[in-house]
Amino acid sequence: MSAKSRAPIPRPLIVRPGARFQCFGDGLCCTDIHALGPVTISEARDLRARRKLSVVYSDDVEGYVCAPAPNGGCVYLDAKGCTIHRLEGPDKKPGGCQRFPYGLTATPIGGRITTEHRCPCRTLGERPPLMVDDAERSLRDRAGRLETDRIITDRIEMTERMRLPFARYLEIETPLIARLHAGEKAELVLEQKPLPELQSLNWSIVAANHLDGNDGSAGGLALTWFGDGLLELYSGHTPPKRERPWAAAFERAIKRTKKPETPDQIWNDWIADELWMFRWLPWGPFDVGLAELATRLAVARTLQKRLQKLGLRADQAAAEAVMMCELAAEASEWPVAVADFEPEPNAKLSWLVPLLAERERAERKAKRARAEKKKNEQ
Repeated sequence: MSAKSRAPIPRPLIVRPGARFQCFGDGLCCTDIHALGPVTISEARDLRARRKLSVVYSDDVEGYVCAPAPNGGCVYLDAKGCTIHRLEGPDKKPGGCQRFPYGLTATPIGGRITTEHRCPCRTLGERPPLMVDDAERSLRDRAGRLETDRIITDRIEMTERMRLPFARYLEIETPLIARLHAGEKAELVLEQKPLPELQSLNWSIVAANHLDGNDGSAGGLALTWFGDGLLELYSGHTPPKRERPWAAAFERAIKRTKKPETPDQIWNDWIADELWMFRWLPWGPFDVGLAELATRLAVARTLQKRLQKLGLRADQAAAEAVMMCELAAEASEWPVAVADFEPEPNAKLSWLVPLLAERERAERKAKRARAEKKKNEQ
């Protein structure tokens, strides 16, 4: 779980149009997909009161977390889901457990409520529209405080040589998200080719770095699947047969899903939230962020086809592929690869064309003004 900030929370809190979520207790968030915490000292006390050895210290989060069971799940997780949630109610869970998959991104015009898609409760089944009040309750800690995951300033880097005020950025982002919500193919919205040229690495090395991440955990297995997908996409390599990480959570989710969505609906919802939460921003300008998303989307499609060959329904295959590709973005290997992207000439990007024309007009106007000033001085 990402580090939080105590910065002031801007108002209003904003939900992305089309975002939907309900916790069904599928249980994936209660596993080693991330550290099971941190939990506060008072939460640790309550947890230990229920089960003596249910809390341990984690160097990764520099604090206490729920202890993992030998199978990688939380000690409070059983075949029916979280026992605290089921027997005592969702409000009795630690704050971090109540928060996931919600997040909060502070922007100059409000706090964006975000959601992670590696949770099958977020990607599968009949889910109601995400409501501000529900999200805010989950985002508050026991002291009633809201914490931000990301803080966005008023200047957004669009390309290596162009920055825009946040208001101008919104004029570009808003129609992109609207097109995704309307069902336009995600690749057409992103307008970037996957697997761009790299400056010093190559895609075989990037894939190998992810394959080396298989440390025996389910998370390591997910990174291995992502590495397989990269290598298959890049070179046509046929990956070996592997187990599916956290398969049980997705099997529970698919049993409650009566009206399957298409893979394209799942992709579009995921990509819209990736844009909405600004996950791309620390890695480079907007055009690089779009190329990064186009690459992970292409890997997700590759993994979906592979999973369908194993007999999975199309929506389940897409949801599991999204989980693997989102988890890869949280690991250390992927940001290294994105930092090595070689920016391509991108003047043909539909959102960039008018910006470049506007800049050219401004430069011509400034040049005429300088010439006029020089003439008057003579």
